[in-house]
Amino acid sequence: MNIDNLHPFARNVLNLLAIITSGGLCLVLSLTRFPGMEILGIGPSWLVMWIVVWSLRRSIGQAATAGIVLGLIQDRMTLPDADPIGTLPSHVLSLTAVGVLTVWLEKRRYINDSPLPASIAAFMLTIVNEVVFGSQYLIHAPEDRIQGISFDSLSYIWVDRSSVILIAAVLSALWMPLLYFPLHMWWQRVFAATKLI
Repeated sequence: MNIDNLHPFARNVLNLLAIITSGGLCLVLSLTRFPGMEILGIGPSWLVMWIVVWSLRRSIGQAATAGIVLGLIQDRMTLPDADPIGTLPSHVLSLTAVGVLTVWLEKRRYINDSPLPASIAAFMLTIVNEVVFGSQYLIHAPEDRIQGISFDSLSYIWVDRSSVILIAAVLSALWMPLLYFPLHMWWQRVFAATKLI
């Protein structure tokens, strides 16, 4: 199908369908573990990978909006209903940081139109995502628990959590081309067709 020949409204609807479908697929994949897609029960960060691909050639506002929307959806899917808003860490801040940092890296020409820099960015930004999300536990901890936290306990948490972060980052970098090629090629064609108008 040649999208250059489509009416702009049909192209926008098709693009919106691609965005919703790919984002929804990444949300579902983030909750499932297929054989060969996980190591020690840890899978790739599909939402981080999607936001990295989405944020290429977009503004900081568009990247931040994608992080906020996907963060809110992931919070709704993973956080318990009985928990009042604001007492547990949110994925909104970490995914928004991923989108904004992706745009910043692209503007500095650290990421270009090839899959290797995108995979390296997915590796680094998965670490950023996990660190930002994990650091919210200290902010949301009750006052009596914060007083009992020492640097020894923080280093224990870091040592315990660092293997999880590293495995998720490596898997995200390895699976990134699977997501990068179809989405990036699609959005390149949409951008090119839009400029022809």
